[in-house]
Amino acid sequence: MYVYADILVLVNFVVDYFLIAISSRFLHKRPRLWRQLLAAFLGGIFSLYIFLPQSGFVLQTVVQLLMSAAISLTAFGFGNIKDFARNTAVLFTVNFAYSGAMIAVWLAFRPHGMAINNSVVYFDISPLFLIAFSTVGYFAVTFLRRLLQKNFSQSSICNVVIICGNNTLKLDGIVDTGNALRDVFGLSQIFITETAVIDAVMGAEKHNKARFRAIPCTTVSGEGLLDGYRIDFAEVWFENKKHHFKNPILAASTTPLDECKIIVNPDNLN
Repeated sequence: MYVYADILVLVNFVVDYFLIAISSRFLHKRPRLWRQLLAAFLGGIFSLYIFLPQSGFVLQTVVQLLMSAAISLTAFGFGNIKDFARNTAVLFTVNFAYSGAMIAVWLAFRPHGMAINNSVVYFDISPLFLIAFSTVGYFAVTFLRRLLQKNFSQSSICNVVIICGNNTLKLDGIVDTGNALRDVFGLSQIFITETAVIDAVMGAEKHNKARFRAIPCTTVSGEGLLDGYRIDFAEVWFENKKHHFKNPILAASTTPLDECKIIVNPDNLN
């Protein structure tokens, strides 16, 4: 059968847009629309790989991983090495699952108008049908993700109230070992949050030098320091228990925290 480059790029642009959207759901990220469209277009261009000679599984996997890394960088940005690796891994897994499902359909039914080479899928079908099919798939995966999150992830969700002076903020938080920070003097609990949250709860008090703390931390890229700020009070509701913290420290995350705006060290709740 003939494979038309324009239809190939258009089809894979649409498919990649929804794969990026699905990956965003799993990552709890909301990339800007222009980033998603640009990344999807890049995926469409990468689909021209179908015209190259058939390659082995290992080479195909390496190429797909490199493509996923480029699309991930375009859609989600870099952030840091750990964040970039996680974004790429999720996007690669979603793409791998999609390619595997399409190969299974092709091997089982050999549908007319469908071709696969180098793990790139080509459909000689109506773009409107493709958009409708991809939309249904997107909402199906979204429903499944929410169902799994409700059943397995809810145990790590907590509610946090932070107070500084006359300002009070209520936040959705998560109890996670991603926050293993400890006060070097062992006197205070440390919560990781975003700079915008710190600005909102502290106001002018953020510029009070007596409240500032430099927090040593270790990341995949080496040792470093996070800006920390001592507030007056915090309350954490977790598993129907209320935990009180006097003069805890808010450490400013170097990357966005998505839906949960504050990370609680599980050791603080023992």
